[in-house]
Order: sequence, then structure tokens, then C-alpha cells
Amino acid sequence: MMKKTCLNLFLLICSCSNIVFAQQTQEKLIIEQNYLLFLPEGYQQDSLKKFPLVLFLHGSGERGSDLEKVKINGIPKLVEAGRKFPFILVSPQAPANEGWESKDLMRLMRSLQKKYRIDEDRLYLTGLSMGGYGSWDMAIKYPGLFAAVIPVCGGGDSSKVWLMRNTPTWVFHGAKDDAVPLKASQEMVDALRIHNPSVKFTVYPDAGHDSWTAAYNTDSLYTWMLSQKRFKYSQIPLVKADLERYQGYYVNSLRNDTIKVDAGSGVLIGKMRNHQVEIKPYQENKFFIKENEPVDIVFSGKKRKQQFVINDERQYVYKMIKKE
Repeated sequence: MMKKTCLNLFLLICSCSNIVFAQQTQEKLIIEQNYLLFLPEGYQQDSLKKFPLVLFLHGSGERGSDLEKVKINGIPKLVEAGRKFPFILVSPQAPANEGWESKDLMRLMRSLQKKYRIDEDRLYLTGLSMGGYGSWDMAIKYPGLFAAVIPVCGGGDSSKVWLMRNTPTWVFHGAKDDAVPLKASQEMVDALRIHNPSVKFTVYPDAGHDSWTAAYNTDSLYTWMLSQKRFKYSQIPLVKADLERYQGYYVNSLRNDTIKVDAGSGVLIGKMRNHQVEIKPYQENKFFIKENEPVDIVFSGKKRKQQFVINDERQYVYKMIKKE
């Protein structure tokens, strides 16, 4: 009997070598490797259902090697207190004295997508303070990945935030924040609003650096977030006459590239050297090439002053040099 008990104990230890349960119920945080994990109700019961995922990035005070610190603030704190959410929550921990590295977080996301049943059209990103900066940075570097982004009292490179033009975004900040000034979020919102007018911005007039308590206790935040799905281009029909206005030869002086745009077959074709692609409309003057890639082509101007911008990792401007 003693041998059987020891054997069972040994098998239990082996099966849990990479997972230590912080609580013994499914709806509590689980400590796994270098992140906290929360699995929602029903995850184990339905082996086919896929769930939304929220990636939560903590602030600078929670860095280190003790995952218990990650429970101090934000969504992990709410889960530890007993609140239940209908999404998978993953809360990694940054090493001591280091910030968030987007490429490392992307590797984590890829491993999570292989390990758990995740709805890839409903990946969400949020973080506070240092995690707010990390959220802006990752959303800019991987603009086609997340269905929505919620940076709290953070900031980033406003010159690149246009890359988030198709990403629903809700920003939170305290007006009296003396650690990360309100200006840090305001500059990002102002720059993003030019390309993404629907960006939401909540400023708490009496809050200091801790704007995250109010933000993550906002029930409408989760309703809004979970209603968002990853942006995908959707082609609309345009008649040939609408397409013909864009015909011509365009040149980019910086790259010395010439692109011919032709609507002869009833679809818009871009031709450069020996390569050509169909340019599909999703608005009257806005076109895309692939549904799942964050690249689009926007025409502007009239007649011979026509030009277009290719929004890729940077913006490439092509001006018409010859009307076909």
C-alpha cells in the first residue's frame, strides 16, 4: 500500500512539473513557467470551443522572478479576488530591471496559440504604466495581430502609431499622473486619431499614476473589448468607370520605382517590372492586396495630380507622371 501511494505521488509530481496551481479551482490563476494563466469556465468541458485571449502587461514594480507580484494590479488582481471572465488571461512577468520586448512577447503569443484553444480573431492586448508602453509598442510592431488594444497610463512613438489605423483602441490615463504625464497618452491619441478617428480616450481628472484601478473596474471596457474582432479587409464592388480614374503611371522618387495602374479588365491591376497584383477596393479610394495583411493603398487628388500612398511598414508616396 505504501509503495502504491508513493508511486501515485511521484506520477502527480511529474505531471505537474511545469505547472504549479496557485488555487485549486479552474477559475483561478495558474502559475505556468514565466506567466500567470487564467482559463475561463467551460474551457475543460468543451474540447472544441475556442476562447478569446487577453495578454496583460504589468508595470515596472512587478518585474522579477516572483509571479505572485503580477497579481498586485490590473486584471490578475481582479481574478485573484474572485472575478470571472469569459476569456483566457495570460500575464507574463518581465525580468528584473528590464522592460517589455515585443519580439519576446510575440514568441510567447505563438507558443500560446499552439498550446491553448484560442480564437485568433479575438486576441486583445492591455497593460499599465510600463505595460502601457509595451502595449503601444507591440501593437505598432504587429498591427495585424490584435483585435483591440487598451494601453493604460503609457506612451510610445507617435510617429509610428498610424500603423494602428485599423486597430480599435481605448486609452486610459490620470490627469494628475506625475510618473507618466498625461501628455504621453495624449500625443499618441492625437496622432492616431488622424488615421483612426474612433480611438477612445478616457482621462480621470482626479487620478494620479494609478488610473488602472478605475480603468480595469470599468465593466463597459470588457463589453467593448470582447465585441471587437481582428480587422480584415473586405472587398466591395466598384464599376469600371470608378476604377479608371486611377489608371496611369506612378513614380516614387525615393525608391525610383514606377508602377502602372490599369483597370482594363474591370479590376485594378498594379504592375511593376515583371510583377503584377490585383488591387482590391474596400472603400471608394482605398484598396488592399491581401485580406489578412495590414497593407493598403490610398488614392487622393484629381486627374493628373493623382497620387497614392502605400501604407506598409512605412508610407510610400507615388505620384502620377502620366495618365494612361
